[in-house]
Amino acid sequence: MAQKKSRSNRATAMTGNQVRIIKSKPHVFISYEREGEIEPLYVGESEKRVWLRLHNNSKWKIMFCSGPIPKEYGETEITHAIERYKGYGETPGTRSADSCGYLILESGKSVLFSVPREHLANGLAIKVQFRYEWEIDPDGSENLLEPKHYTYFYSSDIPKK
Repeated sequence: MAQKKSRSNRATAMTGNQVRIIKSKPHVFISYEREGEIEPLYVGESEKRVWLRLHNNSKWKIMFCSGPIPKEYGETEITHAIERYKGYGETPGTRSADSCGYLILESGKSVLFSVPREHLANGLAIKVQFRYEWEIDPDGSENLLEPKHYTYFYSSDIPKK
């Protein structure tokens, strides 16, 4: 007769709450910093920008597509998509490249970035794709078999003036 394994002998999986640094926040999230006017970074953008902060609230490193920019626009440029979550209308496009440089964000760290204000017009959200450190192949390449993770920042998250 097989014996029942006791609960203490079984491997236990970590819950989401055990891997979060701030228990009340998601593993990865974006917070609002400020709004302001600055010379457009790219042709076709307005002078209005929103500065945001991407937080790694997990016990693991994450990585995401990024690129260098002048300091006044943030610490890095973060590749993002725009999605409409409310209403209807035109959704602005974003610049895209065939390849990107990955930035690794350590556990508990954050990075400042900015987006044109029109990317967060009423009813729009920005979507940032990220990967956990173990989802990258040993040679540093992206493994297309691994899941894709996203964090969102919604226009409704911008504080009302």
